[in-house]
Amino acid sequence: MSTSSQTLIQILRAAHCRSTHHHFALDATELVQTDSGKRLVSQLLRHHGRYLTGAKDPDTRFRDFQNHVIHVDDGYWGGAPRVAHQWYDRLQRYLHQSRYSDAAHAAGVLSHYFTDPIQPLHTAQTPLEKVLHRPIEWCITQNYANLLAEWKSNPTRIVFQLSDQSGWLGEAILQSARLAHGHYQTLLDHFDLAACEKNSRQGLTTVSRRIVSQLIGLSVTGWARILERAAEEAERRNQQTIPVAGLTLPMVLSGIRVPDRLWVRRITHKVEREKVENLIAEFRRTGDVTQNLASEVRVLQRVREIHEREKNYRQRKAELAAAHKALVQAEEDRQQRETVEANVLPFIQTHDNIRLHLPDPLVDAPSIGKKTAARFAGIGIHTVGEFLQADVPTMARRLDTRWITEDTLQAWRCQALLMCQLPSMLAREVQLLVGAGYATTDALAKSNSDSLYQAVTQFAETYSGRRYLRGAETPTRDRLDIIIGDAAHAMIKVKRGQASEEQASDTAPTISTIQSSDAAAARRRAA
Repeated sequence: MSTSSQTLIQILRAAHCRSTHHHFALDATELVQTDSGKRLVSQLLRHHGRYLTGAKDPDTRFRDFQNHVIHVDDGYWGGAPRVAHQWYDRLQRYLHQSRYSDAAHAAGVLSHYFTDPIQPLHTAQTPLEKVLHRPIEWCITQNYANLLAEWKSNPTRIVFQLSDQSGWLGEAILQSARLAHGHYQTLLDHFDLAACEKNSRQGLTTVSRRIVSQLIGLSVTGWARILERAAEEAERRNQQTIPVAGLTLPMVLSGIRVPDRLWVRRITHKVEREKVENLIAEFRRTGDVTQNLASEVRVLQRVREIHEREKNYRQRKAELAAAHKALVQAEEDRQQRETVEANVLPFIQTHDNIRLHLPDPLVDAPSIGKKTAARFAGIGIHTVGEFLQADVPTMARRLDTRWITEDTLQAWRCQALLMCQLPSMLAREVQLLVGAGYATTDALAKSNSDSLYQAVTQFAETYSGRRYLRGAETPTRDRLDIIIGDAAHAMIKVKRGQASEEQASDTAPTISTIQSSDAAAARRRAA
């Protein structure tokens, strides 16, 4: 670093820096190591007024304090990474356009959003922190030079490295916040408010000084690495180097302004000291801080309250939606059970040529052998009637058998229904009909012999069809005509029964609803 650069930094540090953010932004420039980074630093020092102004603008102009924090234990709440990325992009745009004064201001603003979450008090919020926030920050400002010197003299000080992955800036902020948050409670526990009240420089204990000095080092080192990365990306994007700025005139002008800058700093420190004294006095008097609460803490507290209300609202809304869904599902299950009991089972024929009846053991139903029937017995289903009345998803869940899916159970259910509803049906016939997509009596009644014969014949040629036939012949066209006629006759009886029921009650469910769902499931099974 040139002599003019060092002299300018000394002048700025002595008279122009009024807060820790000014010091962070300035001290990091001495740690920049790359050539491109040093060229960018020359532009920042040339436009040091805008650079240092930008470093405080988030507090004085923007006042978006919710973007200065990352509350680690609350899901990393806070907008620091998002806003930092916005200002980094703006910095790159200004460098691309050679607008170095605006770039210096953007860099200063970015330094604030980067370094704030590295301070433990910006990683959570508690009642104790509300009281100690302003005194701790004021004590750190008063001791900054000594704390930085302690970090520089520590042989085990932290080294900051950036990732090469996309989103590296946000990840660096989050990682730093996690590290700082580990010291949150320790810093509060090791701050002596009584000592700070007597002498603002005496509030930090040995433990808290060591923590703060390390985090100051992390802040200035990290910001130096970001300046290096920003300069490298800007020069690579522009395919030209950032021009080195002359610093003689800025050095002279900054020296001329030393008296008024010192006066401003004394006034600023006096005002801040009075605010700290008033805060401590109110706390001693009332046990709380309300009138003299730091504006940063006050705004953040209000934003947090809104955030908590929104979070509770979303949680309550999700709970209500889940409860509503459960109620709807329970009502659908109830209606399904009522439909099965009211419409499906009364549709069962009782004359002699029906081959399957409700009291029959389940092993007599199509597709259900002895081993499978034993599985159903294990869940309390022993007869055909119990099988037809049971809820399909519940059966599938309780059986817990990989190959017995809901679609499989729906197909078996349709097969058993057809065999209970239509006369003289063989097990292989109902298996072929359901496999071919004709899973309900209503579907058979509305079919014609040509389409039904074609569908059954095609399914009979598949592996499942041949397995069902077991060497037997495919039903003939004449046999299928008889089945269609039986189905039509059965549906006429159903329609007449429904007409009688509608006169008694307009709310009775219909069989077509059940049969339509059974047919859709059976078609999926056949496919």
